[in-house]
This record gives sequence, structure tokens and C-alpha cells, in this order.
Amino acid sequence: MIFSRFKWDKDHVLELTHPITAYIYYRHQRMNLVTGFPEAFTIDDFIKKLDTVSLQDKVKHPRVYHFYYAFGLYQQGIKVPSEDTPLAIEIEYRHSKKMIPKSPRLTELPLKTLERPSWSEYKEAFEKIQNHLLDGNCYQVNLTYPYDFETEEVLDPRDIADYFFAQNVSAFAHATYFGEEMFLSNSPECLFQFNKNELMTMPIKGTAKRGKSWKKAWKEMQKSPKEESELLMITDLLKNDLNRLEEPVAKVLKLRAPLLVPGLLHQYSLIKVKISQKLSLKKTMDALFPGGSITGAPKIRVMDIISEVERYDRGIYCGSTLLFYKNQRVASINIRTACINISERIWRYGAGGGVTLLSKAVDEFKEMESKVESFLRLLKIRGY
Repeated sequence: MIFSRFKWDKDHVLELTHPITAYIYYRHQRMNLVTGFPEAFTIDDFIKKLDTVSLQDKVKHPRVYHFYYAFGLYQQGIKVPSEDTPLAIEIEYRHSKKMIPKSPRLTELPLKTLERPSWSEYKEAFEKIQNHLLDGNCYQVNLTYPYDFETEEVLDPRDIADYFFAQNVSAFAHATYFGEEMFLSNSPECLFQFNKNELMTMPIKGTAKRGKSWKKAWKEMQKSPKEESELLMITDLLKNDLNRLEEPVAKVLKLRAPLLVPGLLHQYSLIKVKISQKLSLKKTMDALFPGGSITGAPKIRVMDIISEVERYDRGIYCGSTLLFYKNQRVASINIRTACINISERIWRYGAGGGVTLLSKAVDEFKEMESKVESFLRLLKIRGY
């Protein structure tokens, strides 16, 4: 069984089923997820294939691409992945339908904490990043950690998806199940949206807890030099990324606008560029992936620093999921995202935030914890 679901609008979910083709790509081969057999098709072959895919192309059947964070490391020449590191998934579906989210059979998700980062290991990594900042190697680094949970029983992935989309999920929420793995993303952030020869990106930086009224938290965030500089640096980075597609016409439409998600307040920018020629998916990903908001600035140097400081594989977290559907070309940044091993009952959820010279370790650690709490609160986990 393989399926994907995407939030479509306030009332509907887009469900994709019955895959025509489905592949997961590794460095030297791909696995056919329909037949279960490996095939001689390398990640370099896949990248060449992306160069033949235009964002302007009409598609007969919906396509879903999942790009792991490690794909960006390989793409940018920073790190050669191991043979068994997944880099990308490509699925073409036969059937699609828009539907009102189903009434879930589950009444709660029985998760219990398995493992979380300690304050001491976070502080050690934070101090290493501060040294890089003081030495002038970078301006901002997005430091993240995994949180591992387990369920008390093996859950049906369809039940998980029904339960998830019955909640108040974010604009770029999606779920995909294949084999024994499931991606569950409540992302509020997009890498890009493409429509009618316009491409937009929406970086998010800055996080604050909020109650029912968010305006007080917003006033405090607007006063913060740290929150302002954090978003301005990434906005400038992404404007330059867009100008690599069509120089020099990228425009900032919104700067430091508020964004509300369950229990949290963020600030974001909106940047747009008009595309006058055929734009390949490869060129788009070369320019934009991974998203600057989940790396830092300057992007390539920071990705190298992250590889040095973080001691785990981010996996699909901080990667991107792209939907080709009719005229829609929408790519999320996979924050607020869990990767679930269904049979082993393990949920790995990534969280983190941007570190600058103005950051304080205890505040950044609390912000990371608040992002985990927001996810658990959305899913009505016991105790939240």
C-alpha cells in the first residue's frame, strides 16, 4: 500500500492512491517500491532526469517528490552519502480525489517519550556554533535535534492519516506512506510555489509561545533585534537564491508578517520572482534546496558546519516535499515533521532553530522544546 495526502484548502484534503511508479533513490541504485526490487539507476541518473522536468509541464497524473536533506548535501558537494542513505522518492499516482477529512477511528495517539536531547549536549553544540560565528565563518546556523517517541501498539497508517487531517493542520501539511515508513508533516512553510510563471518562497524565522491572543507576543517579537536580524538574513539569502533563477528581479512582497500555528507565533517573509523561460526542476532545486531557513547563512558554509556539529542524519526532516497536480507546483519545507516506522512503532520528530551571535542557549533550547510541544498538542498527546 502506498498513498499520499495533502491539505488542499480549509475544508478539503487531496488524496492520491494507486501508484503507477514509485521509487526511492540511493547513491548507486533505486528501489522500486511497487515491485520491491532494486534497479540499476543511480542518484546522478535521477538528477539528470530532473533536468528534463519543467515546472511549466502539464502532467497527466499527479506526481509527488520527497527530497531528503541528504540530497542537498550531495547536490552541493558537501558530503557523499553512504550506500544505504535515502536521497529522494518519486511517485506517480493514478487516482486522485479531493475529500472532506474522514472521521478518525482513533481518539488519541498513545505516544510516550523514548529519547530527547539533553541540555548538556545541546549547550556543547551551541557553543561550537558560537565559535564559528565569532570567527566570522557564518552569520546564522540552524541547529536541530531529533526527538524519538514510540506508540504502545502498531497503528494502521490510514488511521494515523485520518486522525492527523482531522486536526487543525498547517497550510503545507502532508502525509505519505510506503513500505513500513510514513512521513507526517505539519509544515507551515513552503520552499516554493509556482503558478502562471511566478515563483514564490516564504521563509519563516522567529518563534514565540502564544495564548488565545497573539498580539502581545507579536509586539514583543517586533521589538527583538535578534528575531529581526534572523529573518532579514534569511530573506536576503533567499532573494539571492531566486535571482539565480532570473536575475535581478526577485521582489520582497512581505517582510516580518505574523504567522499563527497551534500554540506558536512565527514571523515570515514572502518573496516573488517572475520566470520568463522554461524552468527545470533541477535548476530550481539547485538554486533553492535545501531551504535557507533550515540551514542558515551563508548556505554552503553553514551546511558544512551543520554536518560537523549535528551527530545524526536529518532524514526527511528539513528536506522538501513537492506536489505536481494539475496547475499546482507546491514544495514544502519539512519542518514540524515526523518520520514513522510503523512496524517498530518509532516516531522520529525533528526540531530546532536559528542561532546567531545574539542568541542565548537557554532561550534556543526552550524554543526547540516549544516546537515539539506544539506538535504533540496538535495531536492531542496525553499530557499536552
